[in-house]
Amino acid sequence: MTILDWTEQAFIHFLLVTMRITGLLTAAPVFQSRNLPSLARLGIVLFISLVIAPVIPGTAGVSSLPVLGLLALQEILVGLVMGFMVNMALAAVQVAGQLIDVPMGFGMVNVLDPQLGIRMPVIGQLQQIIALWVFLLVDGHHVLLRALVESYRLLPVGGTPFFLRGTAVVVKGFSSMFLLGFTIALPIVGVLFLTSIGLGILVRLIPQVNVFMVGYPLKILLGFIMLWLSMAVFCRWFAGYLSGSGEIWRGLLRLISIIGKGP
Repeated sequence: MTILDWTEQAFIHFLLVTMRITGLLTAAPVFQSRNLPSLARLGIVLFISLVIAPVIPGTAGVSSLPVLGLLALQEILVGLVMGFMVNMALAAVQVAGQLIDVPMGFGMVNVLDPQLGIRMPVIGQLQQIIALWVFLLVDGHHVLLRALVESYRLLPVGGTPFFLRGTAVVVKGFSSMFLLGFTIALPIVGVLFLTSIGLGILVRLIPQVNVFMVGYPLKILLGFIMLWLSMAVFCRWFAGYLSGSGEIWRGLLRLISIIGKGP
């Protein structure tokens, strides 16, 4: 059956499937990049919709245009929530970089993020770029699409989502983002904190030492050394977190299940 042979119900079904995918790719990592042209993003949305729409359960009857608009809005919101939840994992890495920037002395140095078009600290940008590489290396974009298909089983097209039921999961995920960022940054921040204590003791013992001339280069050097030493461990751990069986995807599907069926 070609597109020209579609019935009105089949076209509505395809439209609602497209809305959820549009919301997801608007907020998901990599796909939300400003470097990805709008036409390319639209082509990806239409291609994915054409591939998965035939295997997605049918849409309930739509009685009027306002009802169709409400269903389309619901599907967009579901996609946006999914993309937001996945993006929080990368945001945690950015938060870790910002926590590291301050004790290293880079707190006031900002660079332009080409992905989002906003300014962020240097180490935060470095950590985010590495996180995006890891996301692509473990085929996180493929797992994201599998989670999208699974979401249609947990929350069928045209179903009634209960966003309030998933509020607790979203809030928990948001708080976990800061905890995760603090956990990633803790070893480096701890070393830099001990360095500050050591410099303070040194100044008390030898007042002639100019702590500002010695402290800033020393902290920058130690910060980069710790980043280099911890990079392999961070990449291995973050790859497991984003892999097909990673915690981020279990949490995402748990959220969709709660929204679709309730706790």
